[in-house]
Amino acid sequence: MSWDEFYKAIQEAYHIEDEITVIKIPFENIIETTSQELIFKNDYGKTEKINLDECAKNFDLAQGISPEQREGRLKCIGGRCFPFFEFFTPTHHTRFYITLKKTAFTRFLKKIGWNPYAKERSEFYAFQKKLNALGFTSLDLK
Repeated sequence: MSWDEFYKAIQEAYHIEDEITVIKIPFENIIETTSQELIFKNDYGKTEKINLDECAKNFDLAQGISPEQREGRLKCIGGRCFPFFEFFTPTHHTRFYITLKKTAFTRFLKKIGWNPYAKERSEFYAFQKKLNALGFTSLDLK
């Protein structure tokens, strides 16, 4: 699924409001992820928490999935498409994004077929792996 397809589908099926209402937080502001919540610093430096079970319930409601149907599966808390994770938080969705520096050097590396964002991809997949270990997952939005 491409980003454009996701954007259209997610507004219809996953109850995301317009793009401008999504709360955007830099990935490096994540402090900790536990089996119940994700703790992060907001734009004002204050610590906030996202209840992961609540995000999973929001996803299930949007998809019409009952708790019995989800039994034994990882709980889906949002979507992911490098370089961001988007959580189905109750009021407005929250997106944690990795900032990708675009310089002449990164453009050159891409042109010769090298991945200038290997470190960022590693962080991205490490976070997904941690979510999985805690019993959560996110939609893969290629």
